[in-house]
Amino acid sequence: MTLKCINIVSTQRERLVEFYSLVLQAEAKEIVPGRWELPVGGVTLVITPTCEKTPVNKDCCGLEFLVDDVDGEYARLTAAGVEVPQPPVTYPWGWRAIGIKDPDGNNIDFVHCVGGAEQA
Repeated sequence: MTLKCINIVSTQRERLVEFYSLVLQAEAKEIVPGRWELPVGGVTLVITPTCEKTPVNKDCCGLEFLVDDVDGEYARLTAAGVEVPQPPVTYPWGWRAIGIKDPDGNNIDFVHCVGGAEQA
């Protein structure tokens, strides 16, 4: 089984398209009116409209991206003006990470294994 796409709905999809294009360094394409797709690491992030704001659970991860260099991503994102609430942290289980929120409040984590063998 292979994950093909992840869908995010928003009342302000243009704002999310701009945000994710910047943060993920991916080109967004409007496939049909209102449906934007961004290819990211073999998976497509799809942004579509909704009439109602969907509440976001503040404790859930949302999206998590494996990157080569969390510190490099931190520097890139902050230089681009993206609000990153705290600098990278290394967890006891061997992963280094930063977390941000998209304009709708969805959680996004960037992670990198620094403690031995990469874990699933």
